Formats: sequence, structure tokens, C-alpha cells
Amino acid sequence: MEQYTQLGAERRRSNPILVVDSYARGISIGRVGSGEERFDLQIDGDRKQSPCLLRSRYVMQSQQPLADLERNLERLSARGELRQSTIIFGVTTDPFHPFDEKFATSMKFLELFERYSPGKLIIQTRSPLVVIGLPILKKVKNTTFVSIGLETPSDDIRHRCTPQLPSVSERWKTVRALRRFGLKVGIQVAPLLPYGDWRQDAMAFAEDLAAEADWVSISSIAQAAGNARPSGVLAQKLAAERQFFWLRADTHRPLHDALHSIAPDKLYHPAAIEVPNPQMMLFGS
Repeated sequence: MEQYTQLGAERRRSNPILVVDSYARGISIGRVGSGEERFDLQIDGDRKQSPCLLRSRYVMQSQQPLADLERNLERLSARGELRQSTIIFGVTTDPFHPFDEKFATSMKFLELFERYSPGKLIIQTRSPLVVIGLPILKKVKNTTFVSIGLETPSDDIRHRCTPQLPSVSERWKTVRALRRFGLKVGIQVAPLLPYGDWRQDAMAFAEDLAAEADWVSISSIAQAAGNARPSGVLAQKLAAERQFFWLRADTHRPLHDALHSIAPDKLYHPAAIEVPNPQMMLFGS
């Protein structure tokens, strides 16, 4: 899993990184690793969705979390800090998940960026519903990066392994639609699922990725599990189908090497940071 290991303390102080997740009834936001001020915004009494460890232990209890968020963004903007900040939206949850109230919360959060624009906004999602935010995203497209999770080019594999996720074709269409309107769009192949013969078919998948995305990141299921032996539901499904190769830590190498041979520049995030992606890896362990 990608980490912030290459970001020094000095850089974090001068270029703050704020990690944001939306929930059915609120927003959580925290600063990464600086030891400075951090805050959560969640509705009083709604602690079922506990923030990840990057969040502060200090909680602003509120019946109006988005109003509190706007006040904090206004304060950061007035101090000139927001323009120096990178906001990563969708670290541990998918902000455009269609089946609960978080989608409406996410849309309201995006609307704030018409008035309070960060230096960089990175959105991580698997949901085609992100295109509903295009009217807003187009206005901040010069500083916005969208990562779409796509684990395999095979809809048959997607249906067998992750039937709850949107179809492969819908996610390809989402990438194309966002890029058509001038947004910078990457694909996170994480965790990597079978795409055919791991050597012979790697180049075909790599060529599709290079043609459709502005950047690509690739991680194996074992990397999603912290390089431990994968043991979650997804690993069990692959083992039941005797797809043991895809549980190895080096499963990503053929695809990574194929992409590196044809488009090495696509392997670097244009925001020039390494982005945490537990949301993208949630099937790994």
C-alpha cells in the first residue's frame, strides 16, 4: 500500500495534506502527520463510522457538520493555507457510493470548492456517479485529480470476485467522460485481479490503461494486505478457483513492467505525491 514515506516533515508543514471522508451524516477531515491542528466533523452521537488513525482525537460535535466545515475552510483560506494544501477526498470510504446518504454529503462538500479552492484536490472513487459532480469539477479542473479504481479489465472476473462493484465498462466510460471535460484522471489497479494469462495478456491491459488514463498505479492483493498472506473474502474466492498466482506479492510485476515499457511516465502521480488508498485496497486482507 502506498504510504507517505517520501513526504518529509518540512514539506508537510509548508504543503499541508488534508484527508477527507464523507459519511451518511457528516464529514471527517484531518491533517496528515504534522502534529499540528487537526479536526473531525461528525454529528453528535454518530460515532459508528470511526475516523481512521490519521484523524485527530479532538471532535467538533455539531448538528451542522458542513457548516462547521465551511467555517474551517474559510479560516484556512484566510490564512493562505488552503491554497498550499492538498485535499484527498475518499481515503477510507468511497465518497460517491450510491446506496446511502453519503452521496448527498459528498456533493455538498464539492460545492464548497466553488468558494474555497485548495491547491490540489484528489478524489478517489470506483463509482460512475462521480460524473454528476462535473458541473463543479469543471470549474476546478486545473487543480483536480480523479482516481478511478479498476481491478481488472474482465467483467466476468469482476462479477465473480466483486459483484457489488460497478461494471468494468461503466468505469471505463467514467474515465473517458471525465477526461473529455478536461479533468486529469488516473486508474488505480488495486487490488489487481486476474486479467487472463499473467504474462501474455499483460501488454494488452497495459496498452488500454496507457491509452485511457493520465496516470496508473498498480498493486497486488498481497500488497493490499501489507505484504502478509492475503486471507480476506477476495483471497478466499481466488483460492477456491485455484487462482493462487494472483495471491503472490509480485503479481503486479508483469503488468507494471509492460506499462513501464510503453508509457513509463504514466506510473507517476501528476500531483507529485504518494496517495494513501485503503479505500482502493479494501478487499485486500
